[in-house]
Amino acid sequence: MEITVTDIAQTRLNELVGEHIQDGQAIRVFLGGGGCGCSGPSFGMGVDTKTDEDTLISIGDLNFIIDGDSSESLEGASIDYVEDVMQQGFKIEAPNAPQGGGGGGGGCGCGGGGH
Repeated sequence: MEITVTDIAQTRLNELVGEHIQDGQAIRVFLGGGGCGCSGPSFGMGVDTKTDEDTLISIGDLNFIIDGDSSESLEGASIDYVEDVMQQGFKIEAPNAPQGGGGGGGGCGCGGGGH
């Protein structure tokens, strides 16, 4: 499984959750249903504990948990942090995500820290 995390996204994730992660925990990235104004799927992130069915990926000094249901959609995904006049927050673009009605392209720019 391959996921890319930009330097700015790694920095922001460390600032937001680095000190809150306990032993055995990591950042879970998952596929959710629509939402955040997208015409396709949305993705979420949060601190969680890995289960036997999950995959653990290390990127830089961060560990990410991917569940089996989300792994195909997240293959080749990129996680970025954007901050401009239009939006602020993490942006996950996944070329293998299922397409929505309006051709959302598998990307969704939900702000607010990805909780």
